[in-house]
Amino acid sequence: MNTEAAQQIAHKLRQARRVLLIPGTNPDGDSLGSVCAVFGYLKRQDIPVEIFCPAPVPSNLQFLPYADRITNDERAFENADVVMVFDAGDLRYAGIAERLPKMSARPFIINIDHHASNEYYGDINLVVKDAAATTEVLYAFFTALGVSPDPDMATCLLTGIITDTDYFSNAATTGSAMATASELIARGARLHAIREHTLNNKPVALLKLWGITLARLYYQPTHRSAITYVFQKDYEHFGLDEADVYGIANFLNRLGEGNYSLFLKETTDGHVKGSLRTTRDDVDVSAIAKRFGGGGHQKAAGFKVPGRLTETERGVKIVQN
Repeated sequence: MNTEAAQQIAHKLRQARRVLLIPGTNPDGDSLGSVCAVFGYLKRQDIPVEIFCPAPVPSNLQFLPYADRITNDERAFENADVVMVFDAGDLRYAGIAERLPKMSARPFIINIDHHASNEYYGDINLVVKDAAATTEVLYAFFTALGVSPDPDMATCLLTGIITDTDYFSNAATTGSAMATASELIARGARLHAIREHTLNNKPVALLKLWGITLARLYYQPTHRSAITYVFQKDYEHFGLDEADVYGIANFLNRLGEGNYSLFLKETTDGHVKGSLRTTRDDVDVSAIAKRFGGGGHQKAAGFKVPGRLTETERGVKIVQN
């Protein structure tokens, strides 16, 4: 951990009139765990703080402490002089690239992340590329400041590590991640609640959607990739929201053939999200994601582009609106 950067961040936060926390356009256990943990920390310091998320909070993550404080109200940007962005490689993925110029004054930006594709867009950048999750970076940040996470903060931090390592089963799993998880459990992190909400929680409607999505799975021989997709009308048919469609990309990572998998999902705002996964050491899916304006890690990456999905004789493709 860069102790100097940690001290600089803490000093800037103490000086802030209002801090705005941003988890990005694709909120998951790591990004939401990050903002909720820092929200708890700043509340302890009596520092005015809000969380803005442009996308809905997935139902399986609404159990997180302080998740009920997340807003999509654009007025959250008013009077914020410090903006902290978590788990986002660039401001476009964070969903605020177009919002920042509209603010009356440019805020001070703090960038905390673990993605190798991070563009170092902050005035302070705390990016640890070999960390398993952004919440692991934050735990080291708190440790450097001598801050002991309470059980709520620990639960948020552990959620990020568990979900980003896919329950300690994917390539992001390291000894450091497991040691951090052990320390968080010792500090009161509610492991049982995390497991029940993020693993043992699949509703019937979601599993039916999984069935349709897996039935569409096809092999693309040119790139040796496995591809599947879901239309907006599919999840709406089952009474699901966009945020309720989760778990499919990580499940596809269990395929035993091909170079990588790609899961495409239509969003309600006229975009298509792509989630790339691989288990191969000689494949870098972040390089593929970058071609579409996205990013991520070598073995897990994503992107979001405007358009809709259409089926063709050769497979599915994205058509610009």
